[in-house]
Amino acid sequence: MKDHRKYRLGIIGCGHMGKAIARGAVAAESLARRELCVYDTHPSISEFCGEEDFALMNNEKETAENAHIVLLAVKPQEIDTALQHLSGAKINCLLSIVTGVSIEYIRKALPDTPVIRAMPNTPLQIGHGSVALCRSEDCSADDYDFVFQMFSAMGVTRTVTEDQVTEAVAVHGSTPAYFYYFAQCIIEDAVNHGWDEETARALLVETMIGSGQLLKDNPKKPISQFVDEVCSKGGTTIEAIGKMKEMDLKKIIEDADSACVARAKEIGR
Repeated sequence: MKDHRKYRLGIIGCGHMGKAIARGAVAAESLARRELCVYDTHPSISEFCGEEDFALMNNEKETAENAHIVLLAVKPQEIDTALQHLSGAKINCLLSIVTGVSIEYIRKALPDTPVIRAMPNTPLQIGHGSVALCRSEDCSADDYDFVFQMFSAMGVTRTVTEDQVTEAVAVHGSTPAYFYYFAQCIIEDAVNHGWDEETARALLVETMIGSGQLLKDNPKKPISQFVDEVCSKGGTTIEAIGKMKEMDLKKIIEDADSACVARAKEIGR
């Protein structure tokens, strides 16, 4: 990517997701540490940049004008302030991961700025994340390809419609927390039945990893078939699955997803 700007990626707002992307991009060798700069108002950001050897910038505009791709990773409640501070900056391409905030909303504040909108998740930092992407019509193919390849090096990346980017929060954006909570419940139940927590956690975590790998290795195999293969007729697992169906776990998940998406739209723009 030929550009006069000093950094290939500038991050504005370096919370959990911003840090995950920065670390993931470096770990995947999509970016060298010297190609990344960061701006955040949190007092700990100086220590973070020192530990990771990232350049620390003074404000949003300085970050935007010194980076080829500007990653906007602030909280939805902070979007208006960030956009106001970026007003008038010479931005080559803005990559937004702000939940619920549309490309149109960003471009009203920053006219003629090419925008890529993404919904990532935190496992990107270990190379097993996933990202849904879309872009404005004036975003160059080269810039979009760079962002697509950067995320692809950290996991699975797909191009979707903009409507689907918001919906993706319930498909993979928030779902790591679903899995963590499910694991927490199983481990706490095991402890209540006399297990020590370390043993229960070690066995469960490896089971989750192995189950996920089997799903990944067999993408055309119906998930219901995986369930059936563990559920022997008259056995123990089928009793547990039967209880989950009786309690309508599917409906609970549907309601949780609906609440998740509704909140994304509520706090978005």
